[in-house]
Amino acid sequence: MTPTNPTLEYFRSYIGKELDEKTPPVVRFLQLRIRQADVGLIILETTVRPDMCNPVGLLHGGMQCSIMDEALGMSVGTLGVENFFVNTNLSVDFLGKAKAGDDVVAKGHVIRAGKQMVNVQCELTHVDGTLIARSSSNFFKTALVAFRG
Repeated sequence: MTPTNPTLEYFRSYIGKELDEKTPPVVRFLQLRIRQADVGLIILETTVRPDMCNPVGLLHGGMQCSIMDEALGMSVGTLGVENFFVNTNLSVDFLGKAKAGDDVVAKGHVIRAGKQMVNVQCELTHVDGTLIARSSSNFFKTALVAFRG
Protein backbone atom coordinates (compact mmCIF):
# COMPACT_ATOMS: atom_id res chain seq x y z
CA MET A 1 0.00 0.00 0.00
CA THR A 2 1.35 3.43 -0.94
CA PRO A 3 1.43 5.94 1.93
CA THR A 4 -0.81 8.97 1.46
CA ASN A 5 0.45 12.52 1.22
CA PRO A 6 -2.62 14.74 1.82
CA THR A 7 -0.74 18.02 1.43
CA LEU A 8 0.70 17.02 -1.93
CA GLU A 9 -2.70 15.82 -3.11
CA TYR A 10 -4.26 19.10 -1.92
CA PHE A 11 -1.70 21.09 -3.95
CA ARG A 12 -2.26 18.87 -6.98
CA SER A 13 -6.02 19.34 -6.75
CA TYR A 14 -5.47 23.07 -7.34
CA ILE A 15 -3.28 22.82 -10.42
CA GLY A 16 -4.86 25.24 -12.90
CA LYS A 17 -7.54 26.35 -10.43
CA GLU A 18 -8.09 29.37 -8.21
CA LEU A 19 -7.03 28.81 -4.59
CA ASP A 20 -9.77 28.92 -1.94
CA GLU A 21 -10.37 30.33 1.55
CA LYS A 22 -8.29 27.54 3.16
CA THR A 23 -5.26 29.16 1.57
CA PRO A 24 -3.31 31.69 3.68
CA PRO A 25 -4.25 35.32 2.93
CA VAL A 26 -0.79 36.17 1.59
CA VAL A 27 -1.10 33.42 -1.03
CA ARG A 28 -4.47 34.80 -2.09
CA PHE A 29 -3.06 38.35 -2.17
CA LEU A 30 -0.20 37.21 -4.40
CA GLN A 31 -2.74 35.32 -6.55
CA LEU A 32 -0.40 32.35 -6.80
CA ARG A 33 -1.40 29.57 -9.19
CA ILE A 34 0.02 26.09 -8.82
CA ARG A 35 1.52 24.78 -12.07
CA GLN A 36 3.17 21.62 -10.73
CA ALA A 37 3.45 19.76 -7.42
CA ASP A 38 5.63 16.73 -6.80
CA VAL A 39 7.45 15.42 -3.75
CA GLY A 40 10.06 18.06 -2.93
CA LEU A 41 8.97 20.41 -5.73
CA ILE A 42 6.38 23.13 -6.27
CA ILE A 43 6.06 25.45 -9.24
CA LEU A 44 3.91 28.55 -8.82
CA GLU A 45 2.98 31.34 -11.20
CA THR A 46 1.53 34.80 -10.75
CA THR A 47 1.02 37.95 -12.75
CA VAL A 48 2.74 41.07 -11.42
CA ARG A 49 0.14 43.70 -10.56
CA PRO A 50 0.79 47.44 -10.11
CA ASP A 51 0.12 47.14 -6.35
CA MET A 52 3.05 44.69 -6.16
CA CYS A 53 5.50 47.18 -7.68
CA ASN A 54 7.89 49.76 -6.27
CA PRO A 55 7.70 53.46 -7.25
CA VAL A 56 9.60 52.86 -10.52
CA GLY A 57 7.13 50.18 -11.63
CA LEU A 58 9.20 47.06 -10.94
CA LEU A 59 8.22 44.06 -8.82
CA HIS A 60 9.06 45.11 -5.25
CA GLY A 61 11.84 43.14 -3.56
CA GLY A 62 9.58 42.33 -0.62
CA MET A 63 7.02 40.88 -3.01
CA GLN A 64 9.74 38.80 -4.65
CA CYS A 65 10.65 37.50 -1.19
CA SER A 66 7.02 36.72 -0.38
CA ILE A 67 6.49 34.80 -3.61
CA MET A 68 9.66 32.78 -3.05
CA ASP A 69 8.93 32.25 0.65
CA GLU A 70 5.58 30.68 -0.27
CA ALA A 71 7.24 28.43 -2.86
CA LEU A 72 9.91 27.41 -0.35
CA GLY A 73 7.34 26.54 2.32
CA MET A 74 5.05 24.72 -0.07
CA SER A 75 7.95 22.64 -1.36
CA VAL A 76 8.56 21.47 2.21
CA GLY A 77 4.84 20.72 2.52
CA THR A 78 5.05 18.37 -0.48
CA LEU A 79 7.23 16.02 1.60
CA GLY A 80 4.13 14.80 3.44
CA VAL A 81 5.63 15.17 6.91
CA GLU A 82 3.40 15.18 9.98
CA ASN A 83 4.99 18.20 11.62
CA PHE A 84 4.85 21.82 10.52
CA PHE A 85 8.14 23.42 9.54
CA VAL A 86 9.01 27.14 9.89
CA ASN A 87 11.85 28.89 8.14
CA THR A 88 14.80 29.99 10.23
CA ASN A 89 16.46 32.15 7.59
CA LEU A 90 15.96 33.49 4.10
CA SER A 91 18.77 34.48 1.79
CA VAL A 92 17.87 36.28 -1.44
CA ASP A 93 19.88 37.40 -4.45
CA PHE A 94 18.06 39.95 -6.62
CA LEU A 95 19.40 39.36 -10.12
CA GLY A 96 16.84 40.75 -12.56
CA LYS A 97 13.56 42.61 -12.75
CA ALA A 98 9.91 42.20 -13.61
CA LYS A 99 7.27 44.85 -14.29
CA ALA A 100 3.50 45.06 -13.95
CA GLY A 101 1.82 42.68 -16.38
CA ASP A 102 4.70 40.19 -16.43
CA ASP A 103 3.99 36.57 -15.54
CA VAL A 104 6.58 35.20 -13.12
CA VAL A 105 7.30 31.63 -12.03
CA ALA A 106 8.63 30.46 -8.65
CA LYS A 107 10.20 27.01 -8.54
CA GLY A 108 10.78 25.81 -4.98
CA HIS A 109 12.64 22.57 -4.44
CA VAL A 110 13.99 20.64 -1.50
CA ILE A 111 17.76 20.22 -1.51
CA ARG A 112 18.10 18.12 1.65
CA ALA A 113 15.50 16.86 4.11
CA GLY A 114 16.79 15.82 7.52
CA LYS A 115 14.85 14.81 10.63
CA GLN A 116 14.80 18.33 12.10
CA MET A 117 15.88 20.64 9.27
CA VAL A 118 15.01 20.93 5.58
CA ASN A 119 17.14 22.97 3.17
CA VAL A 120 15.27 24.46 0.21
CA GLN A 121 15.97 26.74 -2.73
CA CYS A 122 13.80 28.78 -5.06
CA GLU A 123 14.30 30.52 -8.37
CA LEU A 124 11.97 33.31 -9.47
CA THR A 125 11.95 33.69 -13.24
CA HIS A 126 9.98 35.08 -16.12
CA VAL A 127 7.98 32.40 -17.96
CA ASP A 128 10.79 32.25 -20.55
CA GLY A 129 13.24 31.25 -17.79
CA THR A 130 15.03 34.60 -17.41
CA LEU A 131 16.20 34.78 -13.80
CA ILE A 132 14.77 37.49 -11.53
CA ALA A 133 15.88 36.28 -8.09
CA ARG A 134 17.23 33.24 -6.27
CA SER A 135 16.69 32.31 -2.64
CA SER A 136 17.56 29.64 -0.12
CA SER A 137 16.22 28.84 3.32
CA ASN A 138 16.33 26.31 6.11
CA PHE A 139 13.09 25.11 7.69
CA PHE A 140 13.00 23.74 11.23
CA LYS A 141 10.51 21.17 12.53
CA THR A 142 8.03 22.42 15.14
CA ALA A 143 5.65 20.61 17.47
CA LEU A 144 2.66 21.79 15.43
CA VAL A 145 0.87 19.39 13.13
CA ALA A 146 1.03 20.19 9.40
CA PHE A 147 -1.98 21.46 7.45
CA ARG A 148 -4.19 18.72 6.08
CA GLY A 149 -6.43 20.20 3.34
